[in-house]
Amino acid sequence: MLFAPQQRTVALAHCMLPERADDEGAACKFADSAVVVLQALLREAGAVPRAAALVGGASMFPGVPTQFMREIAGANIRAARESLAAASIPVRVDDVGGHVGRSVLVDPITQRIMVRTIRDGDRWL
Repeated sequence: MLFAPQQRTVALAHCMLPERADDEGAACKFADSAVVVLQALLREAGAVPRAAALVGGASMFPGVPTQFMREIAGANIRAARESLAAASIPVRVDDVGGHVGRSVLVDPITQRIMVRTIRDGDRWL
């Protein structure tokens, strides 16, 4: 999520993979290109992104014997952090990793984030 607090605007992407190869699908599906797209969308709306939040990156299939699924989660988190650092956008808060899926609710006015999990219920970041 990218936050433009002065304009009370938030842009969010659900990234599935760390890197976009060539013109492979929707840019916001990839952590490395989502930051650029979200910045552009906010700027088009007259908003300036000042901070970010990262939520997700869980390894959803811990029983899978291959490293592939576990590596994707970590690679997504790293790619998102690197893209945000390259754009000089600080990560204000994060809730990443683990083995539990998350749902997210964001209030653009207060810029608060609620994370919902089956295991832990609802909590505000």
